[in-house]
Amino acid sequence: MKADVDLTQTSTQRRITRPTAWKLALLAGFVTQLLLIVLVTTFGLRQLGMTTDKLNAVVDVHMRKQNLTKDMVIAARERTLVMFMLTKIEDPFDRDELLMQFNNKGSVFVTARQALMNMPLNQREQNLIARQGHLVRYAQPIQEQVIDLISRGAIRDAEDLVLSKVIPAQNNVMEVLSQLDTETQQVALAASSEARKAHEAARLWMYSLSGAALLVGLFVAAVVFYFTSRISRERELLATQDVLTNLPNRRLFLDRLEQAIVRAQRRKTLVGLMFIDLDRFKLINDTLGHTSGDMLIREVAERLRQVARAEDTVARLGGDEFVVIISDTAEISHIIRVAEKMLDVITQPYRLAGREVFCSCSIGITVYPNDGETSTSLLKHADTAMYHAKQHGRNRFQLYDKAMNAMAEERLQLETDLHYALERNEFVFHYQPKLNLESGRIQSLEALIRWRHPEKGLLSPAAFLQILEESGVIVSVGSALMKVACSQAADWHAAGFPDLRVAINVSGKEFWNEDLVQTVKSALSHSGLPARALQLELTEGIFMEDMEAAINRTHELKALGITIAIDDFGTGFSSLAHLKRFPLDVLKVDRYFVKDIQYAPVNAAIFNSILALCKGLGLGIIAEGVETREQLETLRELGCQNVQGYFISRPVPAEEIIPLLERDWSQALAVPA
Repeated sequence: MKADVDLTQTSTQRRITRPTAWKLALLAGFVTQLLLIVLVTTFGLRQLGMTTDKLNAVVDVHMRKQNLTKDMVIAARERTLVMFMLTKIEDPFDRDELLMQFNNKGSVFVTARQALMNMPLNQREQNLIARQGHLVRYAQPIQEQVIDLISRGAIRDAEDLVLSKVIPAQNNVMEVLSQLDTETQQVALAASSEARKAHEAARLWMYSLSGAALLVGLFVAAVVFYFTSRISRERELLATQDVLTNLPNRRLFLDRLEQAIVRAQRRKTLVGLMFIDLDRFKLINDTLGHTSGDMLIREVAERLRQVARAEDTVARLGGDEFVVIISDTAEISHIIRVAEKMLDVITQPYRLAGREVFCSCSIGITVYPNDGETSTSLLKHADTAMYHAKQHGRNRFQLYDKAMNAMAEERLQLETDLHYALERNEFVFHYQPKLNLESGRIQSLEALIRWRHPEKGLLSPAAFLQILEESGVIVSVGSALMKVACSQAADWHAAGFPDLRVAINVSGKEFWNEDLVQTVKSALSHSGLPARALQLELTEGIFMEDMEAAINRTHELKALGITIAIDDFGTGFSSLAHLKRFPLDVLKVDRYFVKDIQYAPVNAAIFNSILALCKGLGLGIIAEGVETREQLETLRELGCQNVQGYFISRPVPAEEIIPLLERDWSQALAVPA
């Protein structure tokens, strides 16, 4: 026992210390986070530098404004000085040079003023420039008058005019320019100060946020790594425990089964393995919803746990599948008693979604070492035994038998052969006549699928139809055979039987396939068969799955011109209230009501009621399963016109149909005198 514990501890310790992918991913995530913080900080500083450059550019604009203002002040001052000197110099060459300087300073003034006006100005600066322009316009004619007097030689008058008017006017201009210079300096200083403050604030915030981000990242990393060992243990628990039921999952179950086998080898004891599958769980799940389904799974898990011993293991493999390991037992009878208790406890009622629900299970049992010596073989054989329990009625347990493997392998081989049967054209139709007793002629043929297996010969649907439906291949098989049946019926029409109708059974999977209507259209178009000559036979169960959708789909089919029949009527779930809503043409009464109809008044009364119902609803009626003359005569007396059964004919290949169609059945079935 101690060795077993050590083995378990070693295994658990190995799983805990082993590096796991999620831990490496977590580490990589935090490294990435830190790198991102650094990158964000670097990018932010770069943006801060760009912002600083932009702010410096703004400051530069104000400095240029200040320089332009100074240029205007200097140009105006020098221009006034030049004009005064013109009144003092007599040499004409010197005077021309001064006039040139006067004009140049004027150009400098105008250029600086124009450049200043093109720059962003506040309201006071705009007002001062406008006032300066007004004063210049006043002073300019006086300056031109002075130059004109100098040119005529009236130096004395020019000097008086300069002193009396020009210099005062220029002083006014200079005063405005001085105010403009002062305003420009103040604006430049304010802008520079504001820019530097904004730059310092941005830098402070950037450093603060970057530092805070780094501290937060380091703190989070420290907290996560602090709890790494704890998270690792929780992760290990989740890896070995089913989340919904808290039972061991498949991984832990296999580990426990291996340990149980090791102990049984050493102690020479038995190990029982039960594979448990709930019966019709999908119906509960679909009807009450997945939440109720989960509640049922949890309740079943709890009940199984209560029945099992402390040393046994109850695990959930997934879905509605459970397994139970019965360890260290000396007799198989003990395992059987536990299975009986589990069957009993699971069949007790459940309360789900405010209603009482009943559930059962099927159990497959294998025993070590009788049925296998490895965990894989034991689980496989338990699954096989469980499948046989379901096949033989459910709500029971089944001990594994070696013969089951042969049956399972045969089914597997049959499934494999089915996948190639369509490609090899191994599916065929046999046709069973439906006789009209009034006309004595065959009015319709039911197409019944057969499989010409290359090794097993001709197989009836009972051998393969369920597998065909479970695999979903029945949709493609049904589509291909519908074209075959329609083409064959068209050939019989051409052979002189234009009123003959062919009936084809449609399974639930085929009916709910979205391409059904197009498949029927294609078969009719490909064969040239009139739509009135095709009849589809449906079961009542199809309508019960989704009544509104089924009715709509049936209307789509009838819009093509075909007819619809309900097969095996009377054994399904439909009521008369539902029947009046179904867009039907024919009822096929199940053989259950035909059997012993000549001896059982109840059957005759029920059949007579169905006849009256069909007459009232305007529906055709066909009696199935007619196997004796007595049944036929009783049906004829009740007024049933259409019959089908072995007494008329078994399903036969297409090449044997013509003689049946040509036969006068009125004479063949006449009652002997």
